[in-house]
Amino acid sequence: MDITRSDRNGIAILALAGRLNQASADALHAAAMEIAGDDSSRALVVDMGGVDFIASVGIRSLIRPSQALSMRGGKLAVANLNPQIDEFFRLTGLDQMFRVFGTVDEAVVGIAS
Repeated sequence: MDITRSDRNGIAILALAGRLNQASADALHAAAMEIAGDDSSRALVVDMGGVDFIASVGIRSLIRPSQALSMRGGKLAVANLNPQIDEFFRLTGLDQMFRVFGTVDEAVVGIAS
């Protein structure tokens, strides 16, 4: 999995490409926790547009960073889900745990408010 970081107005964006599975979950968790611990980042958007598969361990790699951000008043959102992963989020209730947006731009605006 490739993970690319960018920032917009104090909001960190992690763009993911590849399979989010056991082999890649630790790298995502580390990147997200680094952002969650950085006082200069008030929010994190995870761009999943390039993710073609997600395992449960991939979801777990986002839970702790989401909690860490929340504890200091920050937010975590996911954006740009492909139709299969979007359905997975809705069927499992993950869309209630994470804010889900259609695009990264929408997420940046929505999470800032």
